[in-house]
This record gives sequence, C-alpha cells and structure tokens, in this order.
Amino acid sequence: MGTLISYAVVLVYTGVFVWQCYKYRIYGWLVVSLVLWIILAAMSSLILPGIADLFKPLNLYLMPVYILLGSCFALHRRDQLKQSAYLTALLYGGWLQFSALVVCLVLVLCLVKNVILLIPLLVTLFQMFVWQPVFWIGSQWIIMLLLFLRSTETEKPLWSVRTVLFFCLFEQLLYLMMSFRGKL
Repeated sequence: MGTLISYAVVLVYTGVFVWQCYKYRIYGWLVVSLVLWIILAAMSSLILPGIADLFKPLNLYLMPVYILLGSCFALHRRDQLKQSAYLTALLYGGWLQFSALVVCLVLVLCLVKNVILLIPLLVTLFQMFVWQPVFWIGSQWIIMLLLFLRSTETEKPLWSVRTVLFFCLFEQLLYLMMSFRGKL
C-alpha cells in the first residue's frame, strides 16, 4: 500500500510538472529533465540490472532530482517562468529544499564525531532523499506553498526566504530524530 501511495505521489508530481511545462511552453526544462531521467536510469540499470530499470522505484522516486537538475536550463527563460506560479515555486522550492539537505549533511558531518553514529545518520539522510518520495515531495509542496503565499503578499511578507530555509532544515532534522527513535 505504501508503494502505491508513493507511486501516486510521484505520478501527480510529474504530471503537474509536465502539464505546466506544456501550458507555458517551457520545453527546455521538460526535455532536459526527461533526458536526465532516461540517461541516469540507463546507467543505473547497467550497474544494478533488474533493480534499477527505467520504471523501477529507485529511478521513479528520484524524479524530483531530475526536475531539479533540469531546472538549471530554465533559468535563462525567467520571463516565461514568471507566468507560472507553480513552476516558479517548484524551481525555488526545490533548490531551497536541496540546500537545506546540504546544510543538514554538513551539520551531521561536523557535529557527529562518532563513526558508529555517523554512518546511520548519513544512511538516513540518503534514505530520506531517495526512498521517501511522499515525505520529500510533500515537504516540497509545503515549501512551494509558503513561497507562493510570500510572493502574493503586497505588504511586508510574514516570513523571509531564510525562514523557509530554516523550516526545511527543521523538517529534515525532525525526520532524522524520528527515524532514530523508530517512528518511521
């Protein structure tokens, strides 16, 4: 049942992305994301045959990564990107979330000196990124909502981008704590 929910979340995430790219004619981002998915899935299927094919969970759950990497090619078309609030929030929300993951990784590497604790923490961070698409995409949608609400306020926004980054970091550290307590 959990795998079915994960597939559904990834399918909705990808479907809305493809629909928005077609609607606002941002084909570069879409094509680069699809090419990255196919190339990286083919490479991973050579390394892990039968486990990491094109439509296997390992490659499908990484769809946010392919979309994030493909977004580098959408930055030069900011005029068209500003027409779609969803794609703009997806772009900045994805980079904020990934930045928070890097900060969390640096914190773990700097603060944890015991190797016995370090390895499970690194595995948990990797698991959150790769094997928990419901958490990763769900938290990305929350971040996108916060960024969208921030952009629609005409007066001084309630929160800054820094606050959203701290929220991302907080939810990832909370995931680490819950994982070590056996709640996940």
